[in-house]
Amino acid sequence: MALIELSPETPAPPAAATPPLAYYYRRAGLALAVLLLLALGGAAPAGSVLLTRIGAVPVATGGDFQLVGGLLYTMDLDAEPRVLTAWQPTTLRPLWSYRGTTTEDPFFVSAATDGFTVLRSGRGITVLDARTGAVRWTSPVAVQPVNDRTAFVEEEIFRPGTEYDAESGDPGQLYGTNTGPLHTEPALRTELRGVDLATGAKVWSLTLPGSVFTTWTGAPENAVVVLTSDRLLVLSPTTGAVLRERPVPAIGGVTAGEGEVVGDTVLVHYGDYGTGGLVTAYALDTLAERWRQDQPDPAGNSAGCLGLTCVRSGNELIVLDPRTGAERWRSTDSIVLAFGTGAVLETRGPSRPLRTADVVTGQQVTDLRWWRFFFPVEGGRAYLVSRLDGNRNTVFGLLRQGATAVQPLGRLPETTVQCQSVPGLLACRVATGIEVWAIPG
Repeated sequence: MALIELSPETPAPPAAATPPLAYYYRRAGLALAVLLLLALGGAAPAGSVLLTRIGAVPVATGGDFQLVGGLLYTMDLDAEPRVLTAWQPTTLRPLWSYRGTTTEDPFFVSAATDGFTVLRSGRGITVLDARTGAVRWTSPVAVQPVNDRTAFVEEEIFRPGTEYDAESGDPGQLYGTNTGPLHTEPALRTELRGVDLATGAKVWSLTLPGSVFTTWTGAPENAVVVLTSDRLLVLSPTTGAVLRERPVPAIGGVTAGEGEVVGDTVLVHYGDYGTGGLVTAYALDTLAERWRQDQPDPAGNSAGCLGLTCVRSGNELIVLDPRTGAERWRSTDSIVLAFGTGAVLETRGPSRPLRTADVVTGQQVTDLRWWRFFFPVEGGRAYLVSRLDGNRNTVFGLLRQGATAVQPLGRLPETTVQCQSVPGLLACRVATGIEVWAIPG
């Protein structure tokens, strides 16, 4: 699932001066997770030991880490200014360090390719050479790499003097995105640009009136989907050419409010944020209308259903057929994530796995109730799952797409709840730093 970001008809909720960011909750969430983990009991021991320890790297007490795009990054968040260090994860050799220019939140790697590291620092973006750490260029707005040569940028242009003063606490509708300041008026226009990832030089641009929703579809098409107040477009991110386009009319005097891409379906939502409204589904490859229906909350799909088409009703999540809108099955008090083309991972909250199930029928495939935490493997083809044994060691398993059982990997003689994984590697935060292991590919 990819959420299309903003609409001139859907203001940000006025209760918050700025939308919350995941970084703000990282330390509190980690502390809570540790307390929960210490309270949990163990289960049956792992049946094999397939983890091969590579070693450990140091990290500051107030630091964090990321394993992404072929590199391990550690962040010293207490340093002034903050410091990002890149490591070669199979040898744990330090490659370079970058000292930032701000102590603002957030500070993390927002994207990475074989050649470039995109660092979010405060509200700005810094593009670094992944091999040397040298600064290639900076941007005041988010940058989405679409390959190792080209990136996509969206920038809203507001009338001067409309930036919201967060310290004032003034009520009213606010407009903006998670990547910039909020404003008291909608954007005048939005500029979409393709840029050279190595230099930031503009390759193409398209200007549209007001605010728009945009999302990059990713592979295999690698297109940009754009929703305006009256049009739906699919663009080439490398040339800006309009590949497909169709009108999106107002219905009952209400214009489209927001949208998202789920698999091969584009969902266009009508109605204000947090209220009921019409949802219309279009085929991504042709933009032909597939179905439309009233839903209790137009934001309900992305609230607890990732990579699938769903609607929430009370405490139930209803999984829909993306081509017809018909109900497939229901889940209670859970989150459902697409797991390959034919299955889903059902979880209790953001970290507790429950089971895998058939995407069409909801019938259980793998019982995961013995496990307590899960961590996605970069690329989406597997999950690492973990739990404690009776000695408070952390036991790991690997759940692959299409598998009917978890493959035991082994155990770490420490308690850890903060892990990340890419194919072939696992990194976890422990008291002494970041431990790194090789795992089956």
